Amino acid sequence: MKKLAIIFLSASILSSAAFAIDDNVVATYKGGDVKESQVMQQFKPALDMAPANKDKKFSELDGNLQEALVKGYINFKLLEQEAKNQGIENLPEFQEKLNKAKAQLVQQELLERFVKNTVTDKMIDAEYDNLVARLKGKKEIKVSHILVANEAEAKTIKVELNKNPKKFEAIAKKSSQDTGSKASGGEIGYVIEGQLVPEFEQKAFSMKVNEISDPVKTQFGWHIIKVSDTRDVKIPTKDEAKAGLNDKFSTETIQKYFADLAAKADIKLNLPKAEEAKPKAVAAPPA
Repeated sequence: MKKLAIIFLSASILSSAAFAIDDNVVATYKGGDVKESQVMQQFKPALDMAPANKDKKFSELDGNLQEALVKGYINFKLLEQEAKNQGIENLPEFQEKLNKAKAQLVQQELLERFVKNTVTDKMIDAEYDNLVARLKGKKEIKVSHILVANEAEAKTIKVELNKNPKKFEAIAKKSSQDTGSKASGGEIGYVIEGQLVPEFEQKAFSMKVNEISDPVKTQFGWHIIKVSDTRDVKIPTKDEAKAGLNDKFSTETIQKYFADLAAKADIKLNLPKAEEAKPKAVAAPPA
């Protein structure tokens, strides 16, 4: 047993020595030396968010990025020291901000733990299977539209498009009231059944490619619809769908959590229009 401990100790010493050899000093300042390991410890989480830099050693990073990281680390240490010199941490106004931030972090931690303990892989797997079943054999269309306020304006635009269908994008950019698609010439993108309001969807999914519809009325106004492509729905892999499904369950879980807390708290609103509104629960803040 003693011999085994000596072997592990020797291996540890050799490993530390090797790391020390690789841990180059990349800068010096009045606060001391700056080593690669210190810089990487500070910025590794941010670097790992970029696929091109994920899991790279400092020596493998681009030269300009290395310089930016080292300067950023030194700036961080300089500010840290200057804050200590000025006693920022002990100022009453800073302590007030710190307490608010702490309260927010505590609440965030509470919600994260609740979601983690509630949303399971089994739930996500089951929902993914449902998603596959819903999408299998379905078609999706690439749709654009021009949205205007009244039927007369919509009919005028339709007459103009009958003469020159190629003007659709230009007219959408000029006249459409849909700010979300206006800049892209009215293009909404690929959609499947169930994503659009019924009147719009019923017309759009009955159209042929490159067809431009007559005016269609919905709760948002009058639409001129164009379908530019149709294809089989691409079913995402479980890995591709997992983040979205996890977000869906997380949102639903948090909303229910707030509803349960509100019910237990026996909340009674004393507002002028509380009787008209009669909320069932306090709305959850954005997570």
